[in-house]
Amino acid sequence: MKKEWSEDELKEVARQLGNPDGANGVKTGERMNLSNANMINRGIESLHITTGETVLEIGPGNGSHVGSVVSIADDVAYHGIDISETMVLEASKLNADLVAKGRVTFALSDGNGLDFRDNFFDKIFTVNTVYFWQDPVGYTKEIFRVLKPGGVFSLVFSDKSFMEQLPFTRFGFQLYDKDLAEALLKQAGFSLNETIEEVETTQSNLGDFVDRPIIIMLAKK
Repeated sequence: MKKEWSEDELKEVARQLGNPDGANGVKTGERMNLSNANMINRGIESLHITTGETVLEIGPGNGSHVGSVVSIADDVAYHGIDISETMVLEASKLNADLVAKGRVTFALSDGNGLDFRDNFFDKIFTVNTVYFWQDPVGYTKEIFRVLKPGGVFSLVFSDKSFMEQLPFTRFGFQLYDKDLAEALLKQAGFSLNETIEEVETTQSNLGDFVDRPIIIMLAKK
């Protein structure tokens, strides 16, 4: 029998997706990594990371995919930032060897500013975090600031038409379609290189298998 979710349960799902914490947050991170695996891989692939590049991921969750990022090419430096202390701790633990070697760093972020100097990163990507940005324009301008001239930002998310059908997204989610996302990027100073639209089959955070439309927007500084 299909589970009936109460409003309080749906609010908790939304809260954990936005900022996983505690034991339930660890489990949420594991579920997100499974449900978002294809989106993460497509976001990474879209950047065409090459030798010696410095890469930022906003919201890596438990970071179980990070090894695949730094193995793409020689001397790739990876930085991951997250608003969830639980996720920063989990990602640091799962990638302890890479952290010890100085190839990977994870840091706690306030979700408003980026604690990096101007023109620091060659490539930046984020998957399914845009829904939770408190000041979308200000934060996108921060991403633009820390990206090198000519650098590429890959914004990966699921289309508003799909997301608004999920019962938990009415609690604290700001939803986007490609037009809204394009306007956001351009307002921050980016030029749009390419928009990729695909449909994937994945298991949702409520346990159902769904066909999910995904959008990958590649923006250039």
